[in-house]
Amino acid sequence: MTWEVRSFGAASAAILAAFVLALAYLGSSTGVASAGYEAQRLEARRDELRRQNALLDVELATLASPARIELEARRLGLERLAFVPVVPADPLAAGR
Repeated sequence: MTWEVRSFGAASAAILAAFVLALAYLGSSTGVASAGYEAQRLEARRDELRRQNALLDVELATLASPARIELEARRLGLERLAFVPVVPADPLAAGR
């Protein structure tokens, strides 16, 4: 082999190696950027869900308050009983 052929082969191999390394670098940097954007999107979604959860906690506390339940019961025409009858289970079971 002549000197020109060997140097051309070495130069071609070096150029090919540089090209492959450049492609690998671009591929990895694109993957990192894509993962970063996905992480930002997921963090924004998490923050929005936390905000909604806080609003739902406030709404739950409001709806579950005894005063609100009593007010709603009165609006529906329900009354508080002075005496709540309790029937023991034994006489009912014996009648079957």
